[in-house]
Amino acid sequence: MQDTGFSDRLLKLIKKKKISQTRVASELGLSRTAVNKWTKGGMIDDTNLERLAEFLDVDMIWLKYGQQESNTPVFSASHEGINEVHLQDSAEIVFWEWDLLTDRVVYSDNVERVYGIRIDSNQDYWQLMGEQAREKLNAGYQKIIQEGGAHEMDFALQVGGQRRWITSRAAGVKGENGKITRLVGISIDNTERKLAELALKRDRGFLKLLLSRMSSLVLFTDQAGEIIETNLADSHQTFSFLELQSLIYKAVMQYPDLFGETAQQPAMLSFEGIEMTIHRHMHDDGKSYLMLEID
Repeated sequence: MQDTGFSDRLLKLIKKKKISQTRVASELGLSRTAVNKWTKGGMIDDTNLERLAEFLDVDMIWLKYGQQESNTPVFSASHEGINEVHLQDSAEIVFWEWDLLTDRVVYSDNVERVYGIRIDSNQDYWQLMGEQAREKLNAGYQKIIQEGGAHEMDFALQVGGQRRWITSRAAGVKGENGKITRLVGISIDNTERKLAELALKRDRGFLKLLLSRMSSLVLFTDQAGEIIETNLADSHQTFSFLELQSLIYKAVMQYPDLFGETAQQPAMLSFEGIEMTIHRHMHDDGKSYLMLEID
């Protein structure tokens, strides 16, 4: 079974623990209406998320982001065995727990598979990143300890001469003294996404150069019609960007054959009073973009 979101997990927990929304509201010092909104997809701030997770005796990271269950118990804030709950079943997600009192850190068993290196301590982890990333990450952890809530950041690790991009989300867990004495979190390997973003950034520079040499209104889009770059601001057209984007989305959906992968020749299209010429632009790296010239 796979949770679909925070509201779904909250409803299941309330039902499983046989407690009412009124009681949840009372324990948190809120109105029942506020709790009811959470069960219907409403947003929850970090302070209330932490208090709610503590009341329900679950990990706040799990409560907000979830994971695929395997008939195993929820990762409780009082649970010591991070692997016993099998959160590491998701191949690209590393789960970790840091005891601030003992400085002991525990990673899920898939850490070597995801990161490409075994990690047994924070020192192992810190040495994989640059000084700026270490300072930023530690500043985020310090904020959690002092103010509560959660923290998320992206950073790069250098492993075996290769760069891996990681997204890390962490939250604090209070100990017997009422203070945050443990940090728990998840780290996701987003290398593919980051490389795609960097490639798109390079492509945009090239597309901007092309647009600077064109006098008519031209836009480059992906296959779905999302505008990547355009010289709209420099043209004499009266469209707003949103109007232009809406127009292109509708055209792509209504005439898929003209915009599809198999369309290799330029095509003319008259759509909602607009005349456009559709070209396919192939970049050096093999990526294909649509180039639309509008009269």
